[in-house]
This record gives sequence, C-alpha cells and structure tokens, in this order.
Amino acid sequence: MSDEICPICSSTGTASGQHSSGPDRWTCFACPTCDIQYWAPRVIVPEFYADADQVNYARRRQGEIFLRERHRMFLRRAKPGRLFDVGCGEGGFLSVARDRGFEVAGIDLDPGSIEVAKGRGLDVSTGLLFDRDGTLHPGVRRHERRFDWVTAFEVLEHQADPLHFLRLARELLSPTGVLCGSVPNRDRVLVNADRTHNTGDFPPHHFLYFSPSSLEQTLRTAGFTNVRVLPLPERDLTDLATYIEVALTGGLSRRARATRTATSTAASSSRPGKGGWRGRLKRSARVAKALPFYPAALTVRTLMPQRGRGLYFEASV
Repeated sequence: MSDEICPICSSTGTASGQHSSGPDRWTCFACPTCDIQYWAPRVIVPEFYADADQVNYARRRQGEIFLRERHRMFLRRAKPGRLFDVGCGEGGFLSVARDRGFEVAGIDLDPGSIEVAKGRGLDVSTGLLFDRDGTLHPGVRRHERRFDWVTAFEVLEHQADPLHFLRLARELLSPTGVLCGSVPNRDRVLVNADRTHNTGDFPPHHFLYFSPSSLEQTLRTAGFTNVRVLPLPERDLTDLATYIEVALTGGLSRRARATRTATSTAASSSRPGKGGWRGRLKRSARVAKALPFYPAALTVRTLMPQRGRGLYFEASV
C-alpha cells in the first residue's frame, strides 16, 4: 500500500507534516474522508520500547503500578467477566481487575514488564497481539474460551495496520463481548505545544492521531457495532495543570520526570507518590510548580471536556 493511502478507508491522504529521528523519516497524512491522521511508513519496532529513554517503561520494569483514569473508567462501567488486556504492561490494571472479580489475562511487547506482571501471579504473555504471519500470537490462541471484555488502553495509536489489529481483537470476544480502550485525543488543548516538548506523540511511538469521529469510523469499519466514544474525565487537576505547564514552558516538571531513573526499588516505586516524608515532599513540590496553571486546568475540565487529553471507547461485536 502506498504511503499516502489511508489505512482505514483507502482514500488518498494529503501530506500535512514531517518528522525525523536519526536516519529515519516519516510523513504525516490527513484523510479527507474518515478524518484520521496517519504517519507513513508504519513499522512497529518492539526494541524501541526497551530504550532507556523510555522512562515510563523503565519505571514499569521496576514494579511501579500505572493505574490511570482510563483504567478506572473501565472498572466503573464494566461488570466482572473474562477480561483480556492488550498492552497489559506491568499488570497493575489486571491486578486490580482480578481483585474486583474479573478473570484476567493479557499480553505486552515489553519482556521486563511482563516479568513484573508474572510476579504478580498474572496469566500474561510477551509479544504483540499478532505473530509475524499476522495471525493471533500463540500466547493468545491458547485461551480456549472467548472473552467478555478485551481492553486496549493507549494501544491503537501504535498500530501499523489498525484494522487488522481491531479485527483480531474482535475474534477474541464472545458474541456479547465488548472492546474497550483509550487513545490520545488529537483535539486536546495545546496539542501542538505539547508535541514540541514531547516526542512520544511521533513515530516510531505513535503512528495514528484520532479525533472522536475518526475513532468511531475506525471501529465501525473494523466491524464493531454500538460504538461509543467519550472524553476521558480529567479528574486529577494537578496532573492536568502539570501538562499545561509543560506544554507552555517545557516545564520544571518535565525535566524532573526526565531525570528519574529506574534505580529505585520495586517496593518504593510500586505506589507512586507514597512513602513517608519524601513522598509528601515530592507531591508538595509538584503541586507548587503546577499551581499557576490550576485556573487553566479547571477551565478545561469544567468548560472544555472535549479538549481533554484522552478518548475512551466501547464497541460491541
């Protein structure tokens, strides 16, 4: 398929941007038909996530639990059943789901994170959802029964072939099953400023940019019905204010995060922001740095929920 061909509807996109990293070059295209924005070429590189510069992944390997609002939103809305999580990481979400009565399993491409998840007694495998020949990964195929829920939080934007990924995810679901997940919101506040300071929204990390309409169209094209796309609530005002600070200034907060290393023990990192006076001091410093940006964060949360940072989706078989 030519680079300019839309991976969702096969229309011809219009070039809208360029990105480079070392010798690698990518072009961003905007589809005039289904509204998705996509980078080309798109090749998933699992080794990219093992790089020491990928701080969040390094923290996962040390046992830090990444339970986000997207996970909490699912847990608020879903009834216990059989659950398969694509991109399960260190297993924090699956551990909580298991404690709430779900029968859980998952897969992730990062071997270090999977080792942590296995240490939590979880049924998980290392790899992508699909094998090299495009079929379901053996670690997924071994599950004999289909699932009530398949979750894919912050996974779809990484896909080289999103329709193939979604159709495979659909195969895992029972006749009454539901796919749930999240993606970054292309229409989030200060998106261009954020990308100036955050290369994580570019290839080879993210290949696809979704608006609510393009996300709905993608899910329907993959064969799903009863599609719902909702803005993720911005419940953590400090976190949103920190995002705005970083987007506008490059931020002390960002530099502090960038200098974190994976040398802390799993015990001290498994509950971020907690742990005696040091944890309280870190939380206080974070609030102080973000304080001037609280009014803007409150405005976005209250008056502009559609401009929040994430989109949550649900789609039935």
